[in-house]
Amino acid sequence: MLPAVQQLVNEYGDRLFGLCMHLCRQRDAAEDLYQETWVRVLMKQQSFREGAPFEPWLTRICVNLYRDSLRRQKLRHFLPLSGLESTPPARLSSEERLSLMDAVDRLPDILRIVVVLVFIEGMTEKEAAKILGLSVSGVKSRLSRAKKLLKEALRDE
Repeated sequence: MLPAVQQLVNEYGDRLFGLCMHLCRQRDAAEDLYQETWVRVLMKQQSFREGAPFEPWLTRICVNLYRDSLRRQKLRHFLPLSGLESTPPARLSSEERLSLMDAVDRLPDILRIVVVLVFIEGMTEKEAAKILGLSVSGVKSRLSRAKKLLKEALRDE
């Protein structure tokens, strides 16, 4: 592996794998997405604009690969989140956290991806919009719909 690529993996690898886990919710699938993302980075390195921030470009590649895999799969059933370091706010009880994460898991993918990027990965709405190829208002709209669905799901429990 080239030293520059190894440096990128060392710097961004943990965060990228966390994103893969949040998106895929299965370790094997997350590992596949992680590896496929780095392969795509190597294949597309000439398209990276010199001087542009690397992490948004890397995240966009990962999210697009994930979305492509969803399009190829007709079955979109994933196991619940397990073993993830990122969790909802600490002020929630463990039972409330599990209910919230379960409700996030049940969101439609177009809403869940935005929730993962903004609330779990900590991106700004502007960063998420750029990665997803949406307007900021489009991200805000999806977040609003997701919050509404989450409130309904948690109220029912």
